[in-house]
Amino acid sequence: METIESTSRTAEEVIRRIGGGVPALAERITARIFTEIPVYAAGAVPREAVLASVVGNVEDAFDRLAGRKFDLAAAVKTGRERAQQGMPLADLLSSFRMGYDETWDAIIAAARLAPAIPSDDVVDLSRSWFHLHNLVGDTIIHAYREEAQHLLLTRERERAALVNVLLTGDIGLATVVEVAGKLRLPVEGVFVVVAAATGLGEDPIPRVGSSLSAIDVGSVWHLAQDALVGVLSLEKASRMPSVMEVLERHASGSIGVSPVFAPLRRAAWALGLAQLVLRRQPGTAAVEQFRDDPMNVLVASAPDAAQETSRTVLGGLLDLAPDRRDLLLSTFNAWIEAGGSARATGEALTCHPNTIRHRLRRIELVTGRNLARPGDIAELVAACHAWTQLPPQSWDR
Repeated sequence: METIESTSRTAEEVIRRIGGGVPALAERITARIFTEIPVYAAGAVPREAVLASVVGNVEDAFDRLAGRKFDLAAAVKTGRERAQQGMPLADLLSSFRMGYDETWDAIIAAARLAPAIPSDDVVDLSRSWFHLHNLVGDTIIHAYREEAQHLLLTRERERAALVNVLLTGDIGLATVVEVAGKLRLPVEGVFVVVAAATGLGEDPIPRVGSSLSAIDVGSVWHLAQDALVGVLSLEKASRMPSVMEVLERHASGSIGVSPVFAPLRRAAWALGLAQLVLRRQPGTAAVEQFRDDPMNVLVASAPDAAQETSRTVLGGLLDLAPDRRDLLLSTFNAWIEAGGSARATGEALTCHPNTIRHRLRRIELVTGRNLARPGDIAELVAACHAWTQLPPQSWDR
């Protein structure tokens, strides 16, 4: 107790000797901050505001050193304000240390004035000063980090809300332009939408944004209840293979990717296609992009109608055992790809042309379609597209 009282008396005497020198001391501290820390010199915080803060913090430090004040409100305020201003924590701490260094130099100079304060008293005072230095420094760091975290969460919520607006249909061009500006996305460009399956509140592809940035692809994300949804800005379509590689490297579950599209206002349309692909491959770690051909897009534009029509067209084919059904459907698709040639289809599937013909006749029998009629072939082609594009579980309803 005697040491504390002695230290307080020493502090009071030093503060009395400094007296009206606080403004000059604050000016020296401020000048050093603006000379030695580039972010301050660049005008991140107005000089007047820094000077006022320095004056307040010096007076506050003197009050605590003399035992006249015990709260840390000024340190909390400084930490929060600098976080709000976007000041890097390292630069804030550098300015804090400069302030305490300069103030301690002023204390030593005052202690040496005649009659000089005994060195033992100055040593005791130094112990209190450096304890105060650590206490205030820790308080500033905690307040800064707490405010920075709050700002980060706020900005993330705002960005997520903006992404959600962008992915909602029926928004006008003016709204798209405003949202794009806030998200730093171009209105005209080359884009894809990604939908990744997720557990409740879990990010299924953490750190994917930084990996995409490394290949010059910008991205904004929104974590919904059942999927993480992102809009990717490619600038040029040639980056798409690299995007798929990044997604495959990060994938921990199913990921659906839309076709490349433009302009940005078609993002809601692209989301529907990405979600369609996602629903088609539940429970896997596969990354698949929607095949951008007219028939697939037609199916995706009215999936319920496409499915009901396909049920009618495929008929008894859907009642066969799954392996038999899939064999016939894959044979038909290969036959279409081969231009209707049984020989070319047999070569592609490594089987005899007669086997292909037998399978095609089986398709005719169970569907009631005639593969010699172009109209019937067109119906089967459309139905097969619906079968391959729509989620498997939806066919069980």
